[in-house]
Amino acid sequence: MTKAMFRELQDSGALEMRVIGHTGFAEMGRDPVCAGASVLAMTAAQCIEAMGNKLQKAPNLTIRGGNVHVIAKPRPEYYAEAKHIFYVAETGFQLLSQAYPQNVELTSFIFPVGDE
Repeated sequence: MTKAMFRELQDSGALEMRVIGHTGFAEMGRDPVCAGASVLAMTAAQCIEAMGNKLQKAPNLTIRGGNVHVIAKPRPEYYAEAKHIFYVAETGFQLLSQAYPQNVELTSFIFPVGDE
C-alpha cells in the first residue's frame, strides 16, 4: 500500500509531504496506480524545488526507491503558493485513495479529507 501524508509543521511554518510504499495493485514496473502516485509526488517535489528563492532555504527533498519526502519552508509572502502545490498533489492522492482504497491511503493535516 502507498501511504501519502501532508501536513503543516506549526512550530516551524514548514509544509511536509511524505509518500511511501508500493501500491501493490500490480507488479512493480507495471502498476498504473503506483505510476499515478509517483507522478503526483514527483511533480509536487519538482514544483516546490522550482520555487527557489521564494523559500526561506532550499527544500529538504529525499527521493529514494519510490519514496518521496519533502519539507519546505516558504517565505511568508509565498506561503499560499507553496500550500497550493501541496493541495493539488493532495487532491490527486485523495482521488487515488477513493478509487483504490486497498492500495492508497491518504492522511492529511493541511486540508482534511471531506472539508469544504
